[in-house]
Amino acid sequence: MTSLEPGSAPERLTTVDVRTRLDLLAELGYGFLESGQTSGQTRRALVGCGRALGLVGLAVNSFGRLLLLEATLPDGSTTTLSGAARTLDTIDCDRARALNHLAADLAAPEAATTGEAERRRLFAARDDVERMRGTGTPWWATTLGMTMLAFFISMQVGISWRAWVSAALVQVATSLAGLGVGRLRMPRLFAIAVQSSVGGAFATLLVRVDFVDPVGAAAAIAVTWLLLLPLPQVIGAVTDAIEADFLSCLSRVGGVAVAGIGIFIGGAFTFWLGEQLSMAHPRLDELPSLPWYLVLVFSGLGAVANAFANGGRLPLVVPAAVLGVVTGASSQLLLRVLDATTLWASSASAVVLGVLTVILASRTGYPQQVLALMGITGALLPGIPVFFGILQQMGGGAGAEYFGRAATICVGIGTGVAFGAYLAYLWDRSPLAAVGRAGAGADSP
Repeated sequence: MTSLEPGSAPERLTTVDVRTRLDLLAELGYGFLESGQTSGQTRRALVGCGRALGLVGLAVNSFGRLLLLEATLPDGSTTTLSGAARTLDTIDCDRARALNHLAADLAAPEAATTGEAERRRLFAARDDVERMRGTGTPWWATTLGMTMLAFFISMQVGISWRAWVSAALVQVATSLAGLGVGRLRMPRLFAIAVQSSVGGAFATLLVRVDFVDPVGAAAAIAVTWLLLLPLPQVIGAVTDAIEADFLSCLSRVGGVAVAGIGIFIGGAFTFWLGEQLSMAHPRLDELPSLPWYLVLVFSGLGAVANAFANGGRLPLVVPAAVLGVVTGASSQLLLRVLDATTLWASSASAVVLGVLTVILASRTGYPQQVLALMGITGALLPGIPVFFGILQQMGGGAGAEYFGRAATICVGIGTGVAFGAYLAYLWDRSPLAAVGRAGAGADSP
């Protein structure tokens, strides 16, 4: 729990004033949680805004999607407001940035006014937050961005141009299936199972019509399944655990587990379908290796594509590209020059990414976790372990070892980003960075 110093509310605040401020803070908190921020970051942001708004005695609790606010009334009694965010596993870059700026404006001492002007300012801010919460990235923009992202990620795996195109086509089919199940309000477990099954079935169809070989289809499926994982939840869970907010951590871990089970169901269906159609077992003697400079190019392009997929616009293009290229360069240096394992290379590169995102967050206004997601999807997704796991399963072997390795890498990436951000916060204490730390911080791609 985060709170202000105990005491009574200032004399100039009436009961209505206190409740008006709580309503605004609650809406802002829901918006933060729905934009991918952790519970701790949301609590700190609301306490900072509450202090600027004169709410002495404010207490804020956040557990998963739940938010509870309590404040002292002029007569010394307390009033409580509670509610829940709509979701935890989505990121909208521009909305997160706008909420971040609104929180900074509310927390600015020079912005405070009194009387009727203050009430109008608070009502206008609440209307702005409600409007932001009601907006989202158009489905076609998300589909286009995710399709580009799948294409660029598959290029990093190598294989062939047919595999790259197949990854893009499979992602289109998966995104459209997600749009359909979304309209049906299907539970997330079944929605992910349907999406992963549709992706696997469509890749199988591409093999049957001789557009791509089984190896290329396996690469396309690997990319699509990775993009179904709610990566912001992984980063948020690690951050919550570091902050000892274990209830919120478990809530996010549960979301990741549900997605994993859904992908498992889709995978079982895909492998069963391949057996029923007597498809040839894929064989890959050697994984093609791209030159390091092409890896950096595709890392930058992948980060930019993910920015557009998650509601980013032109101001986010350069930061996203920089994050993708720098993170990719760090990973390539560790892998090719220092001969590090993929796990250590990804984790160490994530630390570099965490430091860089805090620096950019304080200068661009985009939340740190939003920026971290760009670098992760552009350069650090464990596509090759998942790819080899699928090859093993399709070939009649056991791919559990590779899938477990991919899961370990994801945890290492989340831990690395959180640790890098912590190190950066020790040195970067600018006001905007402080708000970025509190009010913003990894959509699913």
